[in-house]
Amino acid sequence: MSEKIAIGILAYNEKDYIEDVVNSLYELDLPIYVIDDKSTDNTSDILNELLKENKISLIQNTKNLGAGLSTLELLKKVRKEGFKFLIKVDGDGQFSRKDIKKIKELLQTSQYDFIKSNRFWSEGIKGKIPNKRYFGNLIATMLLQLTSGTNKLFDPLNGLFAVNVKFLDIVNYKVYPKRYGYPYYFSALCAINNFRIFQINNTISYNNQSSQLSSIKMAFTLTRLVFHFHKIKIRNKLLIGKYQRSAFLDILFITFFFVSFTIFVRFILIFTPFKYFDTSYVGSWALILLTIGIFTVFIFIESFKEEKEIRNEYIHFDE
Repeated sequence: MSEKIAIGILAYNEKDYIEDVVNSLYELDLPIYVIDDKSTDNTSDILNELLKENKISLIQNTKNLGAGLSTLELLKKVRKEGFKFLIKVDGDGQFSRKDIKKIKELLQTSQYDFIKSNRFWSEGIKGKIPNKRYFGNLIATMLLQLTSGTNKLFDPLNGLFAVNVKFLDIVNYKVYPKRYGYPYYFSALCAINNFRIFQINNTISYNNQSSQLSSIKMAFTLTRLVFHFHKIKIRNKLLIGKYQRSAFLDILFITFFFVSFTIFVRFILIFTPFKYFDTSYVGSWALILLTIGIFTVFIFIESFKEEKEIRNEYIHFDE
């Protein structure tokens, strides 16, 4: 099976790390594809030297596409070359060869279509993770679990993963994140399409890096993806008899969520200078909000329990 697996490395201004990353992964005896996303330092010069040494195959973007689109370009390239799996790695030296070797061995069992990583365990972080990334990942994890209907998946913004190239057949290019947030897209789409998933506990090393992510852009991207994937998973479940009850609960939850939100806004407006509502009904609206809110939470719990039984059949993970 080894000949059907390729390693793909994203490289953008990684002059301090890229040579060590390639040399370390070269020892795994897998073909290595590196995509240079129009680096502005001398990353390209280093990669051309590695190309001359026949250590890599090199893709050079004519313009900066972003990490998300560059990952799809790697997937397209390895599928064209006849590979079944891509192990996607970042060129910044944060991932360990031991974890990448573990992913390789899991793929060779032919049991999994998607292998993702989780850094949030006792030995998962070396150094100091930027606060922005830490809290962003916590929020992203909650959103992924809401979307996928399982509490078994964590750390959906982790950039170390492996995927079957058939993933390209189900990508929605209009929604897919061009730059940041793309690992979330991979995790969510694979989960709701019942890919056979394994989640490893990996270790990420931070070398005083600061995060360049825009919190506002990331929040907008993740919110957009949550709505997108909810629509897809409900549509998919409506087509399968044993999943239709779960789909009904999803629809019911979304309906009551928006009803609760509308009532909440109506309740808050009572205490504002906008005198659109009679304040004498504060108690009544508070009771309505509480009742609808409790019912919404109940429906969500039932919906989540129903879907968890579906998803967990396809998901395995490190203890």
